[in-house]
Amino acid sequence: MKRRKRILLSGSTWQFFCIVMLIFSISCSKKAIDPEPTFPFTAPEQTGDGWEIVSLDAVGINDIPLAKLMFRLDTTTEHHVHSLLIIKNGKLVFEEYFPGDKFNLAQFTGETGFDRNDTHNLCSATKSFTSALIGIAIEKGYIESEEQKVFDFFPEHTDLLSESPEKQNLTLKHLLTMTSGLEWDDESTSYFDPLNDMNRLFHSSDPIRFILSKNFVHPPGEVFEYKNCNTNVLGEIIRKASLRRLDTFSEEYLFSTLGITDFEWQMISGNVVFCSGDLRLRPRDMAKFGYLFLNGGVWQGERILSQDWILKSIHGHNEFTDYWFDSDGYGYQWWLWRDINGVALNAYAASGWGGQWIIVLPDCATVFVMTAGNYYTEEQLTIQTILTEYILPAVAE
Repeated sequence: MKRRKRILLSGSTWQFFCIVMLIFSISCSKKAIDPEPTFPFTAPEQTGDGWEIVSLDAVGINDIPLAKLMFRLDTTTEHHVHSLLIIKNGKLVFEEYFPGDKFNLAQFTGETGFDRNDTHNLCSATKSFTSALIGIAIEKGYIESEEQKVFDFFPEHTDLLSESPEKQNLTLKHLLTMTSGLEWDDESTSYFDPLNDMNRLFHSSDPIRFILSKNFVHPPGEVFEYKNCNTNVLGEIIRKASLRRLDTFSEEYLFSTLGITDFEWQMISGNVVFCSGDLRLRPRDMAKFGYLFLNGGVWQGERILSQDWILKSIHGHNEFTDYWFDSDGYGYQWWLWRDINGVALNAYAASGWGGQWIIVLPDCATVFVMTAGNYYTEEQLTIQTILTEYILPAVAE
């Protein structure tokens, strides 16, 4: 029978072995009990702007994922996040601002640092506001419905129909759902290129005619193509129908009721408001708009939007997979999410270039707002990661 060898350790060797094992044991124990990152959370400041302020704990939010998010941002250089806000159960519970370069119309102003008083360029998140204003115009009786024909509002341009009779079929719904089929290219070249359609729009003596004179590349209603031209026609339809320029209409019927006094629309030319992008708002006021949708169109007991319009706005009129930032569909100028990287999600979002987000999470009674300055830089922390790893674990019920 084969016998096992016995290994005898000398006294000094045994002592060394014991010390190594002790160090290993302490190391493993320390690793096992390393504390979670902490952050000195304080309730947002009460400013009398209409938000009720409570603590994270008061609405059942788990602060550990948020502490991890703050730690990650603190240890990520050039993340370019400017603000983060969370509304839960109608209460403002989380509000953080960060250093960063200030931009106006995507140009660095030379100033840095953000706080709650700074307005931020929403870029294309503006489109969701324009869509809501169409809903209000319908509710007020200025527009019959989204099925109304676009050229009903522009009799001065009906000569274009003789060249393209099929344009008579173009409706507001086609514009709202980005299925107009109009030819438009403002992405293949720089906005500063004279051949870029956005550049040409801003230099046109008649911006709306410039858009409506475009050829069809698809019949209306058949193909989803995200185009800025669609939204800018919607803004002019509101002016033609209500006899109020879009900025005036928005103040009277939306912003004043929400208690929003600090806002700025950009102009294309003359009386034409640029309403596919670049509206400036404070993050707290962006959150009010998101909560208006979450709360069925009502703000502080006053109805601003109809429930019917909200349901249409967040319905998937166009559904797709693997589009841009993993969106699953598009409503009336709102992006829809059902899944992110395998994580089930029921959400809709207003989204703008550079990291501007108003995200509504109905299942969690939550609105999440982010502003950022990733205009010319790659994101260090994607919205998908922020949502799935930090926000959802914090607010999930």
